[in-house]
Amino acid sequence: MRTFAHPNFAEGEKCPLCNTNADREIMLIGIAETEKGNNMQAIQVHTNCISDSLRYFKNLNFIGTKTL
Repeated sequence: MRTFAHPNFAEGEKCPLCNTNADREIMLIGIAETEKGNNMQAIQVHTNCISDSLRYFKNLNFIGTKTL
């Protein structure tokens, strides 16, 4: 997945995981149900917020996010 060294947050936009607009590396995460052909809308999320929140649920064989 491609990362970007700096976010490009619009006025009032924030990372949905940490709720800040800190100048840290981000990834674009596709927004479900916005697909149009090969395009989709995306949201900027700090890379470290993603990695900090991911958890493996062994009994479900599933990778998801912890409750924040």
